[in-house]
Amino acid sequence: MRHSDLEAFLAVARAGSFRVAARERGVTGSAMSQTIRALEESLEVRLFNRTTRSVVLTEAGDLLMKRLSPALAEIRSSIEEVRSMKGQPTGRVRVNAPAPALDWLIVPHMVRFLDTYPGITLEIIEDAKDVDIVAEGYDVGIRLGLEMAQDMVAVPLGPEQDYAVVGSPTFVDRYGIPRSPQHLREFDCTRIRFPSGTIFAWRFRDGDQEITFTPEGRLTVNNARHAVAAAIGGAGLARVALPYAQEALTDGRLVRLLSDFSPRLPAWHLYYPSRRHKPPALEAFLDFFSKAGREMES
Repeated sequence: MRHSDLEAFLAVARAGSFRVAARERGVTGSAMSQTIRALEESLEVRLFNRTTRSVVLTEAGDLLMKRLSPALAEIRSSIEEVRSMKGQPTGRVRVNAPAPALDWLIVPHMVRFLDTYPGITLEIIEDAKDVDIVAEGYDVGIRLGLEMAQDMVAVPLGPEQDYAVVGSPTFVDRYGIPRSPQHLREFDCTRIRFPSGTIFAWRFRDGDQEITFTPEGRLTVNNARHAVAAAIGGAGLARVALPYAQEALTDGRLVRLLSDFSPRLPAWHLYYPSRRHKPPALEAFLDFFSKAGREMES
């Protein structure tokens, strides 16, 4: 039983597809299917239930994935640690993060990180869903301060988040200014839908009272940049992370509303599984981007 066969099994388990896993590993779908079939014959147990439309783990396959994923991660970490003894950290870092965290905290520093650590390979996946980063094969995730699993180590990344309700001057002249979060129910709002299917809720604070408002409106998008563009065009009000709207607020294409009711939200955090020894590549990633985040706060 080869190490590469076990890695292939995990790739199929994560992707739920032989074709997607084969593309990820740079082999043909038939070769991937043959590898898994040989692994099943070696173990004398079926690992996947296959239909024409889906590939689903069996009970045995699910058990193997849960035990194998952290074990192989430790093996990779040990190998990378030995390789890094020559001086520079080496290895791969897979990152799972929502678009706002990537846009403002990771992407601006990405090239500098790669230049600083030529032995590290970086894979960044934009994703706003709740994910088990261990089961999905990620080394590190980024989420808001209250959204991490309890068994993870979390490191602050950047300042607290400021979300702004914005609209165009033309829209405000035509429909007026909302006086309170409750008053928003009388306004057309651009909604943002998460990959999970839920609508992004607008949260406010009025004194000691917390208000959660699910907006209504004719336009729903899944990207904050599109919501800003709609607001600039006068399609309605939008609520987005402040950096997305800052340029348009500065040049007057947008105005900010209800700022007295908008509390700061928890900062983004890098989080990763608790291990005795972190892989050198992950250690370098955490140190580099934590420092970049602190520079933003100063």
